[in-house]
Amino acid sequence: MALKEKFQKYLQTPVDGYILGLFRLIFGLFMVYEMAHYFQIDLVKNAFILPQVHLTYVDFLQPLPEPVLKIMLGIMLVCAVLITLGLLFRPACFLFGAFYSYFFLLEKSIFNNHIYLFILLSFLLGFTHADRFFSLRSLLGAGKKEVFQIPRWQVFIFQLQFAIVYFYGGLAKINPDWLFRMEPMKSMIAEFPADHPMAVVLKHDFQVPFLTYAGLIFDLAIPFLLWYKPTRKWSLIPLLFFHGSNSQIFSDIGIFPFTMIFATVLFFDTSEIPFLKKLVTRRAGKSKKNSRLLAASPWVSKFLVGFFIFQLLFPFRWWFLPNPVDWTFVANRFSWRMKSQSRFVDEFAYTIQDGPGGGQFSVEINKFINPMQINTAAHDPLAAAAVARMLARQGREGGMADPIVRAKIRVRWNGHPSAFTVNPEADLSKVTFGPFRKMEWVMPKPE
Repeated sequence: MALKEKFQKYLQTPVDGYILGLFRLIFGLFMVYEMAHYFQIDLVKNAFILPQVHLTYVDFLQPLPEPVLKIMLGIMLVCAVLITLGLLFRPACFLFGAFYSYFFLLEKSIFNNHIYLFILLSFLLGFTHADRFFSLRSLLGAGKKEVFQIPRWQVFIFQLQFAIVYFYGGLAKINPDWLFRMEPMKSMIAEFPADHPMAVVLKHDFQVPFLTYAGLIFDLAIPFLLWYKPTRKWSLIPLLFFHGSNSQIFSDIGIFPFTMIFATVLFFDTSEIPFLKKLVTRRAGKSKKNSRLLAASPWVSKFLVGFFIFQLLFPFRWWFLPNPVDWTFVANRFSWRMKSQSRFVDEFAYTIQDGPGGGQFSVEINKFINPMQINTAAHDPLAAAAVARMLARQGREGGMADPIVRAKIRVRWNGHPSAFTVNPEADLSKVTFGPFRKMEWVMPKPE
């Protein structure tokens, strides 16, 4: 039998769906927490209403009025509850993913790999029968009388998605800075607050090489250790250590480490989890004539093949582009390049001038953009240019005939000496960008 046929047979093999149902329940609870957190920090007002400019991925995408955005966020919270309960499951998954995508694409400054992952997971769940297990639907419906099975691919797609996150995160670390200069770990630990409880552990010379190379090996190896049954249980030890320590070291990753810890359930068989094994054994005692395989429409498999081809290839787009990925941030997002660089801002200032002979004025930038946007513009020259265009527009509205906007943005990148990211003499409001054209207005990457 050809390898392709063996793989297809493997994917279509019937399995019980309790692992998938358990993951749906866990993921739903995490999303309920995340949506409640967004309300708590008033994400709508602080991220989408107060700033004078929105660092969108596409110019035509702009925020709706504040009441509408808050209603959308409330609908997402309801959808997260429905996903958890397994009610109105598919509409809840797709609506949750669609609204989350809208918020996500509105503002580059809120980008985080884990938000991107949550969106992908919500859509993937919508193609499965995860609501038939550990759900209100299974308690109230036909699930009380039938034993359901699912094709193995409904679990495999999640295993593959998490494997991509890990492995591509490891590939991003295979570069001279990481391998030979032990950056960004050296800079991150040097800048780590001395009064933090973890400082006692981290502020040791041996931690830099350990965290550098252990992190690289972990990311590259953990998917295969989880897939291979003899090493599966043992891999939980480094996995818990890795994500547990990350949750304490990094303040910007939220529930991501805990999501990754609980997602490991997807790599286990029900026979390896005692309470699931007992449950499946009890239900297997029912008559075989009541057993039913839950299949999906043929178009779903075609869509998922395309989805994963995209997931596997899109992160490598930076190979074909002329601008350094980690310095210019072009092609950095949506590529699982997690914690692959450090950047500490030494200077962030804008000036505006009315024509070549006009007076030059300093801009109180905090009046126009929030701290998250400042951090984004310090990383991403395209975001810095978007801020400049907003300031030029403000200048024209204030009576300037030909506003010229310049920026002095200096950062320490991966332990290199402080350097400008964009040309401080360039009028950032008029620079242009094409993905296949070198950005001459961006300063050279520090070497």
